[in-house]
Amino acid sequence: MSIVTWSDEYNVNVEKIDKQHRHLLQLVNELHSAVEERFDKEELRKMLIGLTEFTRTHFATEEQLMSKHDYPNQQAHFREHRMLLRHLGDLVTAVSNGKYPTFYSDYDVSTDWALVHINEYDKPLGDFLNEIE
Repeated sequence: MSIVTWSDEYNVNVEKIDKQHRHLLQLVNELHSAVEERFDKEELRKMLIGLTEFTRTHFATEEQLMSKHDYPNQQAHFREHRMLLRHLGDLVTAVSNGKYPTFYSDYDVSTDWALVHINEYDKPLGDFLNEIE
């Protein structure tokens, strides 16, 4: 069961970023399904690590674009990235320490941060990048 379905409303109109966003939401959906199906904790830990690694790669892509084009809001955007990565790290640690998450307590935050981040941070970045090209 998908918790988030990709919609054009999430597009930032930068192909590379939109492609990564679609993949990120796919990973969140897979994680949601794994929690709902009560996958074993080690499998969840591996999935969370995969989500964290992909998120780190995605954030690096955005940060390179922001730095390259001297994006005016880059410091706030970078801080948001660090906070989100810390949150994912906390989830990995919790699962590694034996806590079995419930999606609606721990992972709703994962879905929410992805969508909120896209709307509040990445859409303005997309607008900026599209204006300068």
